[in-house]
Amino acid sequence: MSAFVVKILLVLAVLILVAAAVSRMRGRRSVGPVRQRMPKLVLVVGALFVAVGGLMALASFTEKNTDGMLWPMRIASLVIGLGGAVFLVMYRNFYVEPRVDEVAFRTIWGREAVIAYSDIVDYHVRTSGGQLQLTVRAASGPRLRLNPRIYDLSPLLRANEFRLHNGRWPLRGEMHGGTGTVSR
Repeated sequence: MSAFVVKILLVLAVLILVAAAVSRMRGRRSVGPVRQRMPKLVLVVGALFVAVGGLMALASFTEKNTDGMLWPMRIASLVIGLGGAVFLVMYRNFYVEPRVDEVAFRTIWGREAVIAYSDIVDYHVRTSGGQLQLTVRAASGPRLRLNPRIYDLSPLLRANEFRLHNGRWPLRGEMHGGTGTVSR
């Protein structure tokens, strides 16, 4: 009787998680036209890991374990399910939003930061493992590290062109002709 109850509880838990995910996705409105998230592959891999971990848990926790041979499968199902949940949290938390005067972002751990272009003290692009990696660090501490081929960072690249041409990063309002423009 207890195995049947565990099966019912696991199926209900999976259905509740799927319903919650679907309801959040249907009502999501975009915050702005430039907010960019991780590639959808991260979301698909996370969902796949959660599903596989759930199926393994369903198979291993509903069977009698008289000789102790199912413990490795039970542990593996929990690890795979938690790994998938980490992928889903990473996808949900991370975004980058390049603006005219600054770049706003949120890390995979949920910490939000904004780096004004005039506050940048370190800007470099390097190759790591065959992929480009852009690192931007502000004087106040936040650091953004990502692949510029995956995300559209054209406002930041225009600000870097301004820096190369004028020898300094643009001030607020200088890139779009607002207050603070310097005529040369």
